[in-house]
Amino acid sequence: MTPSTRKKRKLTLWSVLLLSLNVTVIFLTVAGFAAAYIPPDKYWPFAFAGLMFPYLIVANLFLIILWIVLLKRYFLLSLLTLLLCYNRLTNYIQLDKFDGNDSITNNAVKLISYNVQIFDLYNWKSNRISQNGHGILNLLKSEQADIICLQEYHAGKKNKVDIYDSIKLLTGLKHSHLAFVEKDGKTMPYGIATYSRWPIINKKIFDFKSNPVNFCVYSDIIIKEDTIRLFNVHLESIKLSNEDYLFVEELPKAANNQNFFSEGSKKILRKFKSAFINRATQARELAKLIQQSPYPVIVCGDFNDTPSSYTYHQLTDKLADAFKSSGSGLGKTYSGSLPSFRIDYILHDKKFRSVNYQTLNRKFSDHYPITTSLLLK
Repeated sequence: MTPSTRKKRKLTLWSVLLLSLNVTVIFLTVAGFAAAYIPPDKYWPFAFAGLMFPYLIVANLFLIILWIVLLKRYFLLSLLTLLLCYNRLTNYIQLDKFDGNDSITNNAVKLISYNVQIFDLYNWKSNRISQNGHGILNLLKSEQADIICLQEYHAGKKNKVDIYDSIKLLTGLKHSHLAFVEKDGKTMPYGIATYSRWPIINKKIFDFKSNPVNFCVYSDIIIKEDTIRLFNVHLESIKLSNEDYLFVEELPKAANNQNFFSEGSKKILRKFKSAFINRATQARELAKLIQQSPYPVIVCGDFNDTPSSYTYHQLTDKLADAFKSSGSGLGKTYSGSLPSFRIDYILHDKKFRSVNYQTLNRKFSDHYPITTSLLLK
């Protein structure tokens, strides 16, 4: 056997291994794409592929470049996969859009949705609100929104800090709908809050069957001569602890410790699985409420799920996504490492047009605030 023959065989073996990897990545990418249509409470593994979807897209891009460098036509496999998934990619990234001056017309309604992480309560000292808490309040004041939707809202500490009055005074929004978690027969001081410039004529709290801590409210608001139904939503959280985040951070250092990897990863995967399953039922319940609305609908909130999820697909079936209509960039709304990308959304009836969607890069909470202006078409 000549040296050139051995070299040729090695190259062929390398190509086979790389092709096997490529096929695996494509299979997982297709599974991630399909995750939007498969209920996790029926078959949950697809939900994990949906969570990995953007990383799988990057892997396909890498493989395309590698095959081109190797002068192999196999790059067409990943290229075709990306073309088939193109519409899903726009859920994650948008190019800059020019909205003109629509967002500042008299007919525009500016909204903010923000998970405020109970106003950084655990860093308050002597019943005085923390620096991050002040940052949230000042942001709400400076944005001058017409409607504010807050998740993980907190009423204040031992009645010595009144968040409700503070927001009302700072923003000038006189109308509100506050709802608090009911737990073990007690009303807790945290929940969901909606503030509006216009009168709220009807209020409703809807508890999810799977978890009473996560729930939604809707408020019927009269805006000039029109009535809209605004949903403020907080869906099932993954409930990752500080210990879980520490495990993720320490993972590269403990790559050879099998027990550490096995126990920590199983614990996190169980939490993700449970959250996927509970959110599936919550999303269907919420979608049904949306369909029953006699008014045009706006949905704001923390879905705790990505744009490739079954949850997102259920809730955008009849509604438009403000980020896709008028956003730009990646639009990441969670400041932590897991789950990454967008998990907070503003959805709206297609009778509205969204302009000037933004994710505000202010790290006062573990979420970033999102804002848009809506106009009746």
